[in-house]
Amino acid sequence: MKFSDGRLETHTADIRQLIQTIDDEFVPPLTDDSRSSMDRSVAEGGHTDIDGYVKRCLDRPLIYAVEGGRVLGFLSFEQISESKFLDEYTPSNHVEIVAVEPEARGQGIASAMYEYLFSDLPTEWVQPYVTTKTWEQNDVHIAILDRFGFDLVHRIPDDRGPGTDTVYFARKATQ
Repeated sequence: MKFSDGRLETHTADIRQLIQTIDDEFVPPLTDDSRSSMDRSVAEGGHTDIDGYVKRCLDRPLIYAVEGGRVLGFLSFEQISESKFLDEYTPSNHVEIVAVEPEARGQGIASAMYEYLFSDLPTEWVQPYVTTKTWEQNDVHIAILDRFGFDLVHRIPDDRGPGTDTVYFARKATQ
């Protein structure tokens, strides 16, 4: 695993390609205009286009896995000090996006990036909590969160469309 604290220029094309590849796997898709209507704290909002996602990922702290000079996966997070849904769990390193190349899935890359977030961050980046959000049917991500001891701390019914809730998870950074 590698860590960047912003402006990771060397892998911009890989990050862009990976975001384009996984765009439609998110609910709603990352580039769907309906994302702007989802209920978010100010710190969580942002662009809903590929260029905007790439810029946000590269400007924020980023944990990434590289093999053969190519990014296979990344975890982008933001340090937040307030959130209308997570105030009891701030300040936190809030995971905004986790992405792994489809052909590299099932190899523990996402789990290894979370492990890095918990145990190997430079000291100045450590926060008391780690938080994230996803949609309730994102079984693979939720299984990883369960394995790492995250608790479901907030639910927004139908936030991502009828029958699709946004779910927020949190845990202490060290246990």
